[in-house]
Amino acid sequence: MVSSFCTNTVGEDTMTTTLKVLLGLVLCLGPTIQARQGYLPRPSISAEPGSVIPWGTSVTFVCQGPPEVEVFLLEKDGKPDSLPDVKNSSGIETEARFPISSVKTDTAGRYNCIYFIGNANSEPSEFLELVVTGGPSDISPSPTEAGFQTDPTLQNYKVRNCVHLGLAGVVLLMLLVILAEAWHSQCRSQRGPTGWRQDGTSQRD
Repeated sequence: MVSSFCTNTVGEDTMTTTLKVLLGLVLCLGPTIQARQGYLPRPSISAEPGSVIPWGTSVTFVCQGPPEVEVFLLEKDGKPDSLPDVKNSSGIETEARFPISSVKTDTAGRYNCIYFIGNANSEPSEFLELVVTGGPSDISPSPTEAGFQTDPTLQNYKVRNCVHLGLAGVVLLMLLVILAEAWHSQCRSQRGPTGWRQDGTSQRD
């Protein structure tokens, strides 16, 4: 009886261990089997803060897939984008982020993402249309630049300064002329009539 009990216990432990091993294999090999059979779920794509972005601002594309994803790839208009691929080194991440710090006019377009598990790749996600609004001329200048360019008070102040400097120059020139005339008159009065000194004697060369 004891022998039968021990045999049953050992058999149950062996079965439990076998079931655990099989379950682990299913969990590990499941994505690979699905990939080979073409059952990879389709990824999703979104944009933060949105799909309509002003020129010169930032946007981030977010691609999502299952935890077993090894590499995410972003595509633009059906071709690989210039942004680097994102590798899922931890093996537990379900999303990848593709940031663009400053969008330009040519950044606009249709984006989608795919992912890879082993040698298999998923179907492309649905397309996300990125719209870029405005342009370089629509960017608001900094407060300093705006004040310098558009403040009429500052412009009037500069004009008044120029006028004051001009008037000061004219007055200074007039003073110089008056002083020169006064000096010339004084010299003439000291010499008297041409060719004669003040004492009435004739000048000699």
